[in-house]
Amino acid sequence: MRRVLAFLFVACVCLGAAAQSLPSKLEVKIKSKDHVQGMAIDTLARCFYLSFTTSMVKVDYEGNVLASIDSINGHLGAMTFDPASRKLYASFECKDDVIGQGIAKHLGKDTFTQSKFYIMEFDVDGKTAQLGAGNPVVEGQWEVTEAINDYKVRYGCSGIDGVTIAPQIGKKKGKPRLYVAYGIYGDISRRDNDHQILLEYKLDQFKAGVTPKASAKYFVFTGNTSWGVQNLCYDSKTGCIFMACYAGQKPEYPNFTLFAVPVAQKPVKKVLRGLENDGEHLSLALLQQGLLSSVKGLRGWRFGDPSTGVCTLGDGTWFVSTPLKLKKGFQTATIHQLKWKGGPQENPFE
Repeated sequence: MRRVLAFLFVACVCLGAAAQSLPSKLEVKIKSKDHVQGMAIDTLARCFYLSFTTSMVKVDYEGNVLASIDSINGHLGAMTFDPASRKLYASFECKDDVIGQGIAKHLGKDTFTQSKFYIMEFDVDGKTAQLGAGNPVVEGQWEVTEAINDYKVRYGCSGIDGVTIAPQIGKKKGKPRLYVAYGIYGDISRRDNDHQILLEYKLDQFKAGVTPKASAKYFVFTGNTSWGVQNLCYDSKTGCIFMACYAGQKPEYPNFTLFAVPVAQKPVKKVLRGLENDGEHLSLALLQQGLLSSVKGLRGWRFGDPSTGVCTLGDGTWFVSTPLKLKKGFQTATIHQLKWKGGPQENPFE
């Protein structure tokens, strides 16, 4: 398999024992020009994994860096952890657009001439590379062909970003699936970019010699967003996949930043708003909680923090990251422990 990554693995000395309880707040400081993009929690190893666009770090519950992968030549985005297989999955983009040009410039690399999008799998225990227990290594990467084909052509597709593992949508039984969300340009002159798009994959497709194919492609009407779903997160307590976005700019929409999609619902195949000439698509409805909207069926919250990292424990406990850029090329990610309360208000967390 041809690798498009150019990275240096750096194992860091643990600076202190992991905290004995889940943190209410912790700060991670690294030298990077890029803000935090996503995170996942590993309760067995008592650590978090965070992506900073061109690097990935593993930190304990006190914020000490345990290991890192640096100088990733591309855009490493949202992350999700599968405790059953102990694999970490992340979205990864090699882009020729303004985002790709910016990344190439500060890495001193050539801009990609052809855009490709991948799901990356990390072995978080380091078994495959014999680099020592606890050192994440890249175990595989697979093209997201649907997004590659749609890029700049349909639905405002700018690539991919949000990823999560959740039950199969519309099924009471079955193995968990991996969901990947499109990144979507926020162009206010378009009408085909007002839906979020989720691709569904069987997890057993992500193995050597297999080209994964999406088993379903779902459209969720949210109105305009800027860059689509930044982070996906399945929460077993509410039974929903949450989509965290940057606010859109179209004045006819409420431009929420957080949406919820119940996984128990049956998808409906129909012609969609703004896509009247595109045939029928599988459509999913939003959870009817959150702020009311003048647009039928469109509800959500205006809480921007989850767009740079969110994960849950499934018991009402959420972890949300917020970025801060410091001087001399340093970035911080502050992880806050929150409690879900839902309801019809701007902020659904306590």
